[in-house]
Amino acid sequence: MSHEEAFELLAPLALDALDTDARVRVEAHVETCPECQRELDELREVATALGNTVEAPPEELWTKIAGHLYDVPRSEEAALPPLLAAYPVAEGRRIRRVVRRARVVVATTMLAAAAAILVLAINLSSESDHVANLQQALATSAVHQALTTPGHRLVTLSGKGHEALATFVVLRNGTGYLVHSKMAALPAGKTYQLWGFVGGKPVSIGIMGSSPSQVAFTLASSPGPSTFGVTVEPAAGSLTPTLPMVASGAL
Repeated sequence: MSHEEAFELLAPLALDALDTDARVRVEAHVETCPECQRELDELREVATALGNTVEAPPEELWTKIAGHLYDVPRSEEAALPPLLAAYPVAEGRRIRRVVRRARVVVATTMLAAAAAILVLAINLSSESDHVANLQQALATSAVHQALTTPGHRLVTLSGKGHEALATFVVLRNGTGYLVHSKMAALPAGKTYQLWGFVGGKPVSIGIMGSSPSQVAFTLASSPGPSTFGVTVEPAAGSLTPTLPMVASGAL
């Protein structure tokens, strides 16, 4: 590996971002080159000062950043050599080192920020999964307990073609749960709404969401409803049905 090739890879080496083969070759050159050794020490000081303590980001993230570390905008490409040429060789190298350190700071900061965001996203996703799993377990347990409670009633709601679209279990105290649903998912802005018919008039029991899977309710009216029905309503629900029932069944 030539001096120029090794020198260009010192910044990735300082960030521990080279593969094994490249790292071995660069380190071998550094051992015999005082200039590269000084440069590497300074670059590592910059990287260490940033205190990158987050989890390692994906390998492809460094590839994308490293690919632009040494890019020079076209508008500056022609002006840069004359500018450096105006200084003595040693001073020109010092300027290059300053520029390289600045690029390492930017690259390392980008890596740290990206990795921190990645870790945060993973943690949030993990917590969300835990909550979802807990909710699912609680809902499943509640339905199972309701189905084994003496005196429970099952209500099957059927569509126009007499196909069973949903089944509810209702306890004597008026608590009810959705046991099973075959209702198709609705588009955004729409929801299924559950109604109970008391004396022939619909009373809202609650909205079920656009893709019902976990539904719980309590029947508060007295006397209780004799029939259940479901309509499609705006996402916020409606005080009265705005469309015909898509499914209904006797309690």
